[in-house]
Amino acid sequence: MSSLRKSGNERILELFFWKVGGRVGVIFVTGLSGVGKTSVLQRLHHEGYYVVDTDNHGFTKKVASGEGEEIVWDGEKISHLIERKRHTHLILSGCYSNQGKFYKSFDYVVLLEATLGVMLERVNKRKTNPYGKHPEERKAIIESFTHVLPKLRAGADVVIDTSKVGISETADRLKSLMILAHQVRI
Repeated sequence: MSSLRKSGNERILELFFWKVGGRVGVIFVTGLSGVGKTSVLQRLHHEGYYVVDTDNHGFTKKVASGEGEEIVWDGEKISHLIERKRHTHLILSGCYSNQGKFYKSFDYVVLLEATLGVMLERVNKRKTNPYGKHPEERKAIIESFTHVLPKLRAGADVVIDTSKVGISETADRLKSLMILAHQVRI
């Protein structure tokens, strides 16, 4: 892509990339269903950032678990994604039981959270993802709020309550972390 066609944010990030000797900043965004991960990543993508929603791009696999099958990150694919250095930045998202194995590979682990009521309302209203419409899925969201969310909080470097801030402010906070990730390496 020629520099004339790149967004202002992309040109700024290229400058940071050059200044830090080609090092890539990697931000991981996690959270339960209905907290706004997809909406924020779509906003950042439209602004020229390289984003990957690991829910939608073949980065998962099914494995046997104590309760049947579980969907987890495909470790080889996630490692390859993180190691590719052809972009000046990477913002990826997902929420899987094995994600903690990769936390050391990220500059920041960012948890997006919201109140349970807000999450359930968003899941019910969203048109882009059918998950959460079925009573069993809603039950799983409620159980995750109680049992998984505390574990996500414990592993997060930054927590953003998206029931208090909108998509724009959340995206701005992630962009600030990307800049910090580059500055730390200078």
